[in-house]
Amino acid sequence: MSLLKFDPTGPFPLVTYDECSYQEAQEHSVEIDNWLGFQTADVEKKLLTSQDYNVQADKDIPVQCWRGLPVQALQTPYSEIRWILNLLNLKPQETIVDLGCGYGRMAFVVGRHYPDNKFVGYELVAERVAEGNRILRNFNYPNAKILTQDLTAPDFIPEKAEHYFLFDFGSAPAIDKTLDDLKRIARGRSINIVARGRYIRHRIYQAHPWLSSINEPQVHETFTIFTS
Repeated sequence: MSLLKFDPTGPFPLVTYDECSYQEAQEHSVEIDNWLGFQTADVEKKLLTSQDYNVQADKDIPVQCWRGLPVQALQTPYSEIRWILNLLNLKPQETIVDLGCGYGRMAFVVGRHYPDNKFVGYELVAERVAEGNRILRNFNYPNAKILTQDLTAPDFIPEKAEHYFLFDFGSAPAIDKTLDDLKRIARGRSINIVARGRYIRHRIYQAHPWLSSINEPQVHETFTIFTS
């Protein structure tokens, strides 16, 4: 029997995929989205006809904003986010950065369970950021923010942090650019990078030995935690 049941008094339970299935985690996340008041389906429908994301900040790096996919394919389940944050053993005042955060689900889990930590989410699609911030304003989470940002912009470097979350968000050049940015941040400090998805894990092993060969990563079914 799954331990993952929606409870508004504790919406983000600490449950692993040994205790529930991925499908159950997705269904649970739909319930949370509805409870929070998200209107993601409407936003995604409008994006299908938008012409605002057919440009690239860097002509050599293709941009992918994942229009037309089901919302649950774009978003990490809330329970998985809680599980990841628990594995990171966060210390007070540490910063978590989500690179390609979608609607900012992680902001709500961090705000509720790690109020002494700072969260910064970057997302290319401004409409998703606006919807995430619309819901975030209903909560007193002063250390959480969601920002519109093209990660491939040549002059952009993510905020310095101890922990980074990185999804399979685009092409190899786009992922390489972000990992090179993180390599510069990691000089002189240790950082954790949570790589979610098989392709980004493969890319790290293939092209970024500075991250893959230093410490043994924590490999899970849907994500891998690398430590520089």
